[in-house]
Amino acid sequence: MDAKKKFLLWLHRAKAAGGFVAYWEKELKGPLAPFEWFEDEQAYLLFRLVNDVNLTILKSAETNRDLRSLAHCALDGIVRQISRPDESGALVPICPISEIATRAGKFVCAKFKALLEEALSLASAIDVISETHLSGEDILFADTRTILDAEVSNLLVTADAFDPITDWLHIERLKSKEFDSGSPIVRAKVDKLVYISRAEALIGSSDLRKFKEALQAAFPELTEGDRR
Repeated sequence: MDAKKKFLLWLHRAKAAGGFVAYWEKELKGPLAPFEWFEDEQAYLLFRLVNDVNLTILKSAETNRDLRSLAHCALDGIVRQISRPDESGALVPICPISEIATRAGKFVCAKFKALLEEALSLASAIDVISETHLSGEDILFADTRTILDAEVSNLLVTADAFDPITDWLHIERLKSKEFDSGSPIVRAKVDKLVYISRAEALIGSSDLRKFKEALQAAFPELTEGDRR
């Protein structure tokens, strides 16, 4: 059996534990030993990639929830500043909207939009990685998949709720971009996730050229530094 098949068997067994956290809680209670297929560079890269992507979701989960809640409250505050209910109870903009309220509204919308686009592009990048590197097997475990899906869903609910104010402020919709697999933003995020994992996998390697190439692929600005 080749190394990649052994890696996939490990991944299936690991996922059977019920979640990424549950798997590592169980593993860390016993003696840790490297798998023999770690000797294969590509298989070890995939192992690092799986762990790095799942850890990314776990590490950012609480911060992203807080940022989404903060953005939701801020958008609600803007709505209360620039609109009033009409006779039917529907919110209509106050005319004219003050300059300070307009500036604040545009600022909050821009920050929320960046938060939404980061989540959508990350979700799409993870789907691309699963398809291209794991033959369609979801790289996320059950718990991290639930976290990411909930994060994206909650952000979209907020976007739907507050999209009308973009018309009042004459700015671009909160959901104005699509992040499919061919999107340059998604492709760049895929490359960064993959090459960071590759660089980390090569840290202990004697082939510093490969390590440097992976690091520069993850952070193109390092290549620009070499040219200067």
